[in-house]
Amino acid sequence: MPIPWTALAILGAGLYQGSKTADSIRQQAQDARDRTAQAKDAAEKELAQMQADAAARSEQFNLQIEQSKAQTQASIDAADSATQQAQAAQAQQAAQSNLMIHQQQLQSAIARQRPGSVVSKAKRTAKRGTPESMRTKLTIDSGLGGGASGSPGDSSTGLGTNV
Repeated sequence: MPIPWTALAILGAGLYQGSKTADSIRQQAQDARDRTAQAKDAAEKELAQMQADAAARSEQFNLQIEQSKAQTQASIDAADSATQQAQAAQAQQAAQSNLMIHQQQLQSAIARQRPGSVVSKAKRTAKRGTPESMRTKLTIDSGLGGGASGSPGDSSTGLGTNV
C-alpha cells in the first residue's frame, strides 16, 4: 500500500515544523548562553571595578593615616621645640638672676671693706653669752638703770634714775 500523498505531505510538514522548532530552541539556547556570557562578563567587570575602587579607597585611607601621623609628629616636634626653648629661656633667666645676685653680693662685700663705709658692720666688743653681756641684757630687759652701785641717782631701792 502506497502511502498517500497527503500523509507524506503531513509527515513532511511535521518534520519541517519539528526542524524549525528544534532550530528555534537551539537559537534560544544560544541566545541564553550569550546572555549568560554577557552577564558573566558584566559581573566580572563590575567586580573588577569594585575591587579597584576598594583598592583606591584603601590607598586613600592609608595616605590619610600617613598624613595624620606626619601632622601628629610635626605637632610633637613643635611642642618639643617649644619646651626646649622655654627651658633654655628659663635657664638663661636663672643664670642672669644668679649673676645679678652674685654681683650685688660682690658690691656689698666691696662696700663693707671700705674704711668709713656706711654699710660696714660695727664691731662688737662683748661676745654674746658672756656674763657681762647677760648682765647688760638683764638690766635693759628689767628696766633697771645701767649705772653701777653708788653712782648718782641711785636710791635705797636700788633703782636708778630710770624709775
